[in-house]
Amino acid sequence: MERARFATCLVALLCAACAAQAVAPPRSADPLKVEDEPPGYYPGVEHSISVTPDLSTWLAKNQLRIDIVENHVASIKEGKMAPACIGEDQYTCVATLAQQFAITDSYGGNNSVVDETSYDVNGKPMNASKFEFVGYVPRPKPDDGGVGLARPTKFTMTMAKSGSVSLLTAHLPSDPTFARTQDEYDATEAYETIVAVSVQKCPSLSRAEVAKWIENTVKPNSKSYRGHVPRGVAEAEISKKTVFCGRTFRFDSVWASQTYNQYRRDVTGGMALLIE
Repeated sequence: MERARFATCLVALLCAACAAQAVAPPRSADPLKVEDEPPGYYPGVEHSISVTPDLSTWLAKNQLRIDIVENHVASIKEGKMAPACIGEDQYTCVATLAQQFAITDSYGGNNSVVDETSYDVNGKPMNASKFEFVGYVPRPKPDDGGVGLARPTKFTMTMAKSGSVSLLTAHLPSDPTFARTQDEYDATEAYETIVAVSVQKCPSLSRAEVAKWIENTVKPNSKSYRGHVPRGVAEAEISKKTVFCGRTFRFDSVWASQTYNQYRRDVTGGMALLIE
């Protein structure tokens, strides 16, 4: 069972890397800087370099659902609405995460939480079971005025047939497997995801508590696996499901190393945090 999960994680990892390369904006472009914004929801601009006519049309088409998310963000911030994710609708979950992250998504993929539901010829919804978006943790700008490379947490939200969130997957910008110090754990941004989904049970959860839980409970209960991939090998560190602050967590770290020729060696991978 664990090895099957390893293979599944590996396929998802390699596919995600290819997809990221396919939709990246040109290097010469000046993308909209969501990473410079405070926590909140910024619809449709994950891969946009400007407010195009297509983006404007998409925003207008989905304005009602965008307003729902933004109203939820404001209500949670003001204490008028309880933050929650697992077991709630997609708008509440995104609004909860938007208390910690600057959240954005893509307007062209038909998998935004605010996209209108599409149906196939049999009347089956095609885009209401899984949503994708990214979140940036606000960071202070470098003292030298330079521009740092911001890497987002990449979220996938899986919906149950009831219309509530059944699983949240967060692909972290840095792998906690290699973290030891508090600063190293902070750089993974695992804390922001964990505190957002655990706030109901643990409203005052600290960074140190999260780091010590991963270091002293999650890591010792993980198992290592090694497998072969085309032109290389892959290694995984798969944790057991662990209950923490009322939520069930699993940490899956998968890394693949592939050699194409004497000049090219690709290493891809990272940590996926799965929350139920």
